[in-house]
Amino acid sequence: MKFRPALLCLLAVFVAIGPGTSSADVPGAAKRLDSLRDQPERLRQFLRNMPKGTDLHTHLSGAVYAESMIRWGAEDGKCVDTTTFASSFPPCLPDQLPLTAALSNTVLWGQILGAWSMRGFRPDAFSGHNHFFATFDLFGPAFSGRQGDGLAQVAQRAASQNVQYIEPLITPQFGASMAVANQTGYNPDFQAMRQAMLDAGIRNAIPAASETATAAISGSWIRMGCDTANPRPGCDVLVNFDVQVLRNQPPAVVFAQLLFGFELMAADPRWAGLNMVQPEDAAYSLGNYKLHMRMVRYLRSVYPGEHVTLHAGELVPGLVPPSNLRFHIRQAVNVAGTDRIGHGADLRWERNPAQILRSMKARGVCLESNLTSNQQILELSGRRHPITDYVRAGIKVTLSTDDEGVSRTDLTGQYVKAVRQHGFGYRRLKKFANDGLRCSFLDRATKETALADQARRFRKFEANWGS
Repeated sequence: MKFRPALLCLLAVFVAIGPGTSSADVPGAAKRLDSLRDQPERLRQFLRNMPKGTDLHTHLSGAVYAESMIRWGAEDGKCVDTTTFASSFPPCLPDQLPLTAALSNTVLWGQILGAWSMRGFRPDAFSGHNHFFATFDLFGPAFSGRQGDGLAQVAQRAASQNVQYIEPLITPQFGASMAVANQTGYNPDFQAMRQAMLDAGIRNAIPAASETATAAISGSWIRMGCDTANPRPGCDVLVNFDVQVLRNQPPAVVFAQLLFGFELMAADPRWAGLNMVQPEDAAYSLGNYKLHMRMVRYLRSVYPGEHVTLHAGELVPGLVPPSNLRFHIRQAVNVAGTDRIGHGADLRWERNPAQILRSMKARGVCLESNLTSNQQILELSGRRHPITDYVRAGIKVTLSTDDEGVSRTDLTGQYVKAVRQHGFGYRRLKKFANDGLRCSFLDRATKETALADQARRFRKFEANWGS
């Protein structure tokens, strides 16, 4: 069982929704969606209410809107640099201001929002790719200590869009992993390196990582009033966490993080999966990509019951040399043996895309498609985006937000793009939502309950559009 309080809430919702209705009408809902294709505002209203199942690819810090981070940072006495707009811990230096200054200074408020997100971004000498990834270092200190607040915001937003389950990405105990890596060093013999890191006490950080999950969950429940007589809708959203491994690090540090992630998942089921993050085109990420995939393959053999999803193919021509566009998805699927891939944007430039798709389908590998971030970071959208290739190949595809706060979007926005940019209809969107639950890292019993609840939600939604 992953997150028992949320499961109880899900069961309560399952009962409250009732047995469904025989007047459910898929053709009516499909016809309604088609009539709204050229009416974006009304299409969004329709899709906001549609059941969407999951958001499986969402980085917790990147999912929070910058407005909230400014206010939380102000409450916590944090500072902001008046030139770079980087937040920091107090005391404030001469070239910094308390974040409280932004609450009454409209110009400063807007400058911080522009620096901490894609709001109003216009590419010039600084690309969307660089601006997007730069935001995390800028707002990081302001968000520090506010994971419970952030999780509450993300859960509330999910509930308001008829989402049942989220899998936020968090980096647990990076400092502890790095310290062990620095102590033991790198060894190309993965078995020996694993044992050295275990002997160095890497497991000692597991209680602190578990407390991170506990604090985030309990903090969010307090903020949403989940144990009161008037709980907010976000209390009904199921939550598990995925371990973030920072891939743009020396090999020993990457291996230590991966090892710690697998040990943590084995010890605490609330950590449901593992992922590798940071720009795929960064120096260590790119130069050691094949090595990283071999590391994951080895650790999966040692911890066969644990789940992995990998950022793979978040690349386009010009971002990296052509040779680096030809193998990232293939390696994630065939070498690392990942359960899901995130992005998969460079599919058409990989070596033998058709073979990769056949391998993904045979292995049951799912795709987390992030339409807004692919457009902002990679300038990849519309017909240039490969989502239709995955769909035609029979791959299970789920739409996700990636970093909805940074991108200034939400999950409904991804469904709108799927309709307006890619021409998908209601039945395909429904499959995206259901496949998200099927591809989730929920345990089997919870997943079956969630899928049954999803079916009831769809019948109720479709009944409103019956012919």
